[in-house]
Amino acid sequence: MWKDLTPEWQIAFEEAWLAFRNGSYPIGAAIFDAQGNLLVREHNRGAEADSVNRYVAHAEAGALRRLDTSSYNPKTVVLYTTMEPCPMCMGTAVMSNIKHLRYAAKDPYCGCVHWKEEDPYVKGQELDYELEAGEKEFVQFVIQSYFELKGIERGVSDKVLRTFESYNSKAVETAKAFYKDKRLDSYAEGNNDFSVVYDEIENYFIMPSEGLRRIVGDTE
Repeated sequence: MWKDLTPEWQIAFEEAWLAFRNGSYPIGAAIFDAQGNLLVREHNRGAEADSVNRYVAHAEAGALRRLDTSSYNPKTVVLYTTMEPCPMCMGTAVMSNIKHLRYAAKDPYCGCVHWKEEDPYVKGQELDYELEAGEKEFVQFVIQSYFELKGIERGVSDKVLRTFESYNSKAVETAKAFYKDKRLDSYAEGNNDFSVVYDEIENYFIMPSEGLRRIVGDTE
């Protein structure tokens, strides 16, 4: 439940929801110092009017560019992100000397945390990058799969959604159930806090798969 999330994760997911409401990929990030104080919060800005290059307007990279390294040692802060960093954001984190990173969901399409075990340079940095998974991952996959469904309706390729489905089919099923009545769009247009959305999605996380299939079938 939302109330059980730490403030760090609440802020990261609030940023992901802000990105969704703005029409961008629903990914949020936040940086905290060793005492748990918020330093930077950021979200994907790909669809925002002032983003000159939408392809690099990612949450993690944006947050890291704003981190004041003259005041804070990047080796001691913790970067939270709702989705596993892509090649650009992973590289930015490594080259920013970020040693501690937590991500809610694995990105089976373009996530690059595997570099810390496979790339000689990255492996030598002894990175503390950890996947949270569980309900956090499920919630992230639902909102991001929903976003992908919106793109598919506009003619965008379904290759990302198919990759997500092969990794977490239940989350994609849930996103499809929500998309039938444009539920997340209604929440966004109604300025609902993400706490409401998070708790509703989490109910599907604990629901047996056969119950979810009945709901998906009922909405077709």
